[in-house]
Amino acid sequence: MSILQGKDDIFLDLKQKFWNTYRSGLMYWPFVQLTNFSLVPVHWRTAYTGLCGFLWATFLCFSQQSGDGTLKSVFTFLRTEKASAGERSPEK
Repeated sequence: MSILQGKDDIFLDLKQKFWNTYRSGLMYWPFVQLTNFSLVPVHWRTAYTGLCGFLWATFLCFSQQSGDGTLKSVFTFLRTEKASAGERSPEK
């Protein structure tokens, strides 16, 4: 993505976010697979894994754009969005 965005240092994001993203993946995917093989019926496993993969790809896109590769940054972002939505309450 850094090449397509025309960044000078194409490895900067890799250097900054790789280990955080890797650790986040180590927390996410074992939990996903544990629930997949223990709770999800056989005929729904492919769909469940696809949904979890979609959520992971969404996290990676967020991390590429504005996060630091940790799940904490996502929750912080969501909390600030919810707080700013509360401040912009519609006036009647």
